[in-house]
Amino acid sequence: MLNAQRRHIPPCKRPMWDQVSTRCTCPITIRGTLNGHRVSLSTTKYLPPAEARDLEAARNLAILWEKHGKPVRPGAYAPAPEPAAAPEAPALPTVAMAVTAFLADATDRANEPATLYKKRVVFATGKASLTAFCKSKGIRFLSELDLNTIREWRSTWNVESLSRYKRQGQVIGFLWFCERAGWLPRNFASDITRGLGRIQVKATQTGCFAPAEYATIIDATHIYSDRPSVDHQENALVVGGHRIRALTEVMRWTGLRIRDAVTLEKNRLARDPATGMWSVMVYQKKTGDPVYCPIPPDVADMLLTVPASQKGNTNETYFFWTGNGNAKTVVTNWQRSYGKLFALAALQEPDGTPKRCHPHMFRDTFAVESLLSGMRLEEVSTILGHSSVKITERHYMPWVRARQTSLNQSVLDSWIRQGKVKPAAGPGRPRRAAVIQMPVAVGE
Repeated sequence: MLNAQRRHIPPCKRPMWDQVSTRCTCPITIRGTLNGHRVSLSTTKYLPPAEARDLEAARNLAILWEKHGKPVRPGAYAPAPEPAAAPEAPALPTVAMAVTAFLADATDRANEPATLYKKRVVFATGKASLTAFCKSKGIRFLSELDLNTIREWRSTWNVESLSRYKRQGQVIGFLWFCERAGWLPRNFASDITRGLGRIQVKATQTGCFAPAEYATIIDATHIYSDRPSVDHQENALVVGGHRIRALTEVMRWTGLRIRDAVTLEKNRLARDPATGMWSVMVYQKKTGDPVYCPIPPDVADMLLTVPASQKGNTNETYFFWTGNGNAKTVVTNWQRSYGKLFALAALQEPDGTPKRCHPHMFRDTFAVESLLSGMRLEEVSTILGHSSVKITERHYMPWVRARQTSLNQSVLDSWIRQGKVKPAAGPGRPRRAAVIQMPVAVGE
């Protein structure tokens, strides 16, 4: 350890190593032990004349010697510059980070609540979600999601072919999002898409209600109640039946999905003053133009007189919803009510087995009956809100063909009346229409 001390010399009258008085300008000596050797050196050899007799400068010099382990002059050993910190490598994107960003982006793009819910189930909250799968396999980083891993994840989806087809489309969209964000190499999503292949969806015939079946369902609404234990109180049976009958008729005659029908706002029911016809705005085009679907007068009366719920809850904005809670929960409650209604109707297949019924079949019934009644496919597609006529044609192909068969027969009957072809043998065939000579105008 080194100490800076004054060494008093004449004409100073203080003892040589007296350190009590520091006002004098006697020379300063650094004394002590440095690396095991005794040291007693004057500062005049190591400091400029202006600092050689400054006690504070001498103390700093002693500290410098202890740091370097030997007597040095200030500045002779400039401190080595600190090495520049190497730039931190960017953190590898994790699966959790990518899922969070993907869901946030979907929210920013104003996806429908139902769409956001499905994406959360597929990627975050579901038992077979990507997050749960990666956690069970110890997968942390996005780069670990290769083709084989995604195939293994797909094998855990316990859903039917159509749901698997749609879910795989969501996965491809997620990979495209990650690739555009720079978290995955170029063409990664394309390679995975080709590797996964196309899921074959089993074609099923769209279910609908025949006129007699629909009449049976409407009859069942007259004995329906959501609260059988209070049927005898406040005429609850009539209230529950009236509400579900009105909702059923709306879906049947407008083609609205159950969610859109349950959350139908009262201001979407309009009456044309010129014709007196009632109509419901089924949806709004991207251009902002509303699309209205006319409804029968008795259905409009049902909407105008639909009572409050059996608990007395009502809302000035909606016909069938109080506006409280989540719309998905309200739809689930109505689906449960339709389960009871279909049980009362007890519809059966031709072979005697119970008919599988669900509320979406009212939308299908609207489309099928409209097609069979002669509406153009493009008009039905517009009311249903399909983005393409091909979607309507694919879902309702059997009835499109039935309409085409009816159209072919009408053309054939027209040819027979015009004498172009001969009628087939048998009764009931249309005869050729009589030709009426039109009067010729004078002067022709």
